[in-house]
This record gives sequence, C-alpha cells and structure tokens, in this order.
Amino acid sequence: MDKYLTFEAYKKIWSQPVKSVSVEYDGIKLHEGGDEVVKALKTFEVRDEDSWVVTFPKAGTTWVQEIMSCVMHDGDLEAVNKRHTVFRVPFLEMSPPSSVLQGKTVPKTHKIVDSIPSPRVIKSHLPGQFLPPQLWEKKAKIVYVIRNPKDVVVSYFYFTKMVDPEQKEQSFGEFFDDMMNGKVEYGPWWDHYLFFWKKRHDPKILLVRFEHLKRDLRGSVEKISKFLGKDFSAATLDAITEHCTFANMKKNPMSNPDSIWVPAEAATSFMRKGKVGDWKSHFTVAQNEAMDAFIRDRFYGTGLAFDY
Repeated sequence: MDKYLTFEAYKKIWSQPVKSVSVEYDGIKLHEGGDEVVKALKTFEVRDEDSWVVTFPKAGTTWVQEIMSCVMHDGDLEAVNKRHTVFRVPFLEMSPPSSVLQGKTVPKTHKIVDSIPSPRVIKSHLPGQFLPPQLWEKKAKIVYVIRNPKDVVVSYFYFTKMVDPEQKEQSFGEFFDDMMNGKVEYGPWWDHYLFFWKKRHDPKILLVRFEHLKRDLRGSVEKISKFLGKDFSAATLDAITEHCTFANMKKNPMSNPDSIWVPAEAATSFMRKGKVGDWKSHFTVAQNEAMDAFIRDRFYGTGLAFDY
C-alpha cells in the first residue's frame, strides 16, 4: 500500500474525524463502499501462500495480525519495524472514505492487495459468507480470533465513539442494544463466530482465543507459527513474544494504529486496555442477564463457550 501513499500521507488522511457513512449488503451493515467491495471479492484472486486473519471487530485483530506479520517475516523484527502494520497487513475491505480523501485518487485496498508480492498477510472483518470464494478453494491459511462477546461490545463501543464523531453521544446502553440486534457494522456477531466455529476442524483454519493470548502469549505465538509452517528457535519465539506484548505494541508506532488512524483529539486509544473482564465495569445486571440468556439460546448445542 505504501506504493500509493506514504506513511505521512496515509496518516494525514486518516487522522481526521471520519464522517459516518454505512451501507447494507444482504442485510449486513458495512462501512462506506463495503457493498461494492463484497461484489468485487467474488472474483478476487486468492493465493495458496496467503495468510489471513479474520475476526469480528475488536476481538483481537491488531494483536494477532502483528504476530502473523512477525512470523511471516521469519522473526526479522528490524524489518517489521520499518513499515507500519497497515502496510504490512492490508485491511482488505477498508479504504479511505470519500470524506477524508480530499480529492485524492487512491485505488481500493482490495485492488492494491492484488499487486502485493507473496507471501501476503491479509486482514478482514467480513462475515465468512462475504469472503472471496477462492479462499475456500486454495491452500491459504486462516487464523480466526474469538473473544468473549461481553468484552467485545465494550471495546467496540469505545472504538466507535473514537473514530466516528456522529456516535459520540450514543450511550453504552444504546450500543449494547444495537450489538444484540446485529445492527452494528459487520452484522450479528453470533453468526460471524458460528460460521468459523463450524469450520474449526478444517486444517486450513486455526481458531485463536483472545483470552488464551492473554494467559499464554508465547504458547499462542508458537501455535500460530507452526500453523503458518514456521518452526522457530526458542530465541526467535521469545523475541516475537516480547515484541507482541500489549504494552510494547501500544508504545510502538509501527504496530499501534493510533499513529495513523486516531485523531489527535481522541479521548481514548485504538489499543485501549487489552484486558479480559472489562465488561464487569460497564454491564448492568440486566444487560449481563440478557446476554447470558441470549448466548444460551444462540449457542446451545454448538459446543462454543466463552471465557470471561
């Protein structure tokens, strides 16, 4: 992507408030232009060498994409730190919206990805049914991240208020209701999770839990590395693990999206807390009971349970 925009140009475009523009495709709310991207992805060329990180928003995407980028750079952290994560791991369906382009003509991200040499690491929040059909036909690897939905709704709430000035007045209760009704961008979180959960035995898919990353980051780094076909030394695994701690990523301008995407006047950070259980400081008793009942109903018999 840095072929089309320098770091500073990309930062200038994104570090201003984004006017909220949403569209719908097949009943799913998407960001501006998302409907056209989904249509274009029907013929998107997936490569056998690709590695994809797919998540529902705020489930641990930034964390896992950095791990995967380090792995696919064979642990060369000097090379990793020369380019921002948005260039190393392009966000497939997200392109600068018209409200911030200021007349610049920039190819859509999914078109830029076509020109990136292999091996590519590609990021997407799209529901499984919207991803390129070739993804299920080629040998590309997919890492799917699951985070307990109570923490997801809290993190997503703060993220939305941070990047979208039109949402600053929305209360947590209102956002909670939108989330539980599937009215947020990328649609119903439960369908998103279950699509990949049902494919968990597919050898080309690795399910990673946010909570497991918190408990055993090094073990998770090793698991992801082996899944991507890398057998690193203990020293390399240690170095990647240290690079990918939440604290180190947050202060590293090449791994923290704040350095590009977040307006200077924002009251919070893209990498806000990265903790398990923050929902306990936000949920009312009624909200907690409502989500517990919802999960029992939607996930009964699936085998998918969450770690709070």
